[in-house]
Amino acid sequence: MKIYNNSTPDTNIENSSGVVCIGGFDGIHLAHQQLFRKTISISTEFDIITFEVIPKIYFNDDLKPLISNKGREIIFSTFNPNNLIYLNFENFNKISQEQFCNYLQNNLNVKKIVVGKDFKFGNNRSGDITSLINFFGVENVYLLDDFLIDNEKVSSTKIRYYLSNGEIEKANVYLGREFSLIGTVIEGKKLGRSLGFPTANLLLDQDTFIPNFGVYAGKINIDNEIFNAIVNIGINPTVDDQSTVKIEAHIFDFSSDIYDKKVELSLNKFIRNEIKFNNIDELKIQIAEDIKTAKKYF
Repeated sequence: MKIYNNSTPDTNIENSSGVVCIGGFDGIHLAHQQLFRKTISISTEFDIITFEVIPKIYFNDDLKPLISNKGREIIFSTFNPNNLIYLNFENFNKISQEQFCNYLQNNLNVKKIVVGKDFKFGNNRSGDITSLINFFGVENVYLLDDFLIDNEKVSSTKIRYYLSNGEIEKANVYLGREFSLIGTVIEGKKLGRSLGFPTANLLLDQDTFIPNFGVYAGKINIDNEIFNAIVNIGINPTVDDQSTVKIEAHIFDFSSDIYDKKVELSLNKFIRNEIKFNNIDELKIQIAEDIKTAKKYF
C-alpha cells in the first residue's frame, strides 16, 4: 500500500487503480469495512481515498477522531489497497462539485466509485451521490445502504456514545475490533510503582477520542507481542490535583523497560468509573480488586 499524504487539487497520481472507495472513514467501523469488501468484489486492484482531517472534525474543534491516522493506516492496509490517498480537506472544501469530479477523473483516472449513501463533497457540501452518478454514469457508482445491527445504524456517532458511557463491548461490536489508543510509552510520576502496581504511561500520537474515565480490562501490543493489562483512563483524582488526562496500563506478568516504545492499547471490558478515594490505602485495595476482576475476564 503506497500512501499519498496531503494531496491537493493539483496532485496527479500516475499509478492509480481506476476503482476507488471514498469516504471520511472515522473509526473504520463495520459499515466502512463493508464498503471496502464491496470495492474488492469489483476489483482487487483498488485505491482508498480519504481525508487527512475528517470533514466533520475539521468543522468541530470539540470532536476528536476515533482513531489516529497511523491507526487508520494499519487497518486500511489489511484490505490491501494499491494506494491510500489522503486529500487535504481545506483545499478540497474550496472547490466545486464539478471540479472534484474532474479531479477524480483527470488526476486519479477514476472509472468506478464505491461510496456510502450519505457521501457529500465540494464547497458547501454541494455534491452528492446524484452528482457522481450524473458525472460517471449510474453503472460506475456503487452505493451501499446503512449497515445495521439489531435494526440500528452503525455509525461513528453511536460508537462515541457507547464509548462515552463505558459501553466498550458494544462499541467494539460496531467497530468490528477492539477500540484502541496508539502512542508512545513515557516516564510518569512512578506512583503506580510505589503502590506495587507499576504502569506504562501512554502519550497519544494524535489527539484522538478519549472514552469514559475509568478502569478497563485491556491488552497492549508491544513489538507485535500481546499482553493482558488493566488500564486506567482519567485524571487520578486521589493523588493528583491537575486535570491532565492520563492513560496508564499495568501489564500482567511483565517487567521489561518499554520507555519510548510505540504501543497500541486496546480496551476489552469496562470495570468501573474513576473514583476519588479518601486515602492511598483505599486506592491500593481497590486496584488489587480491579486486577482480580480484569484477570477473570481473561
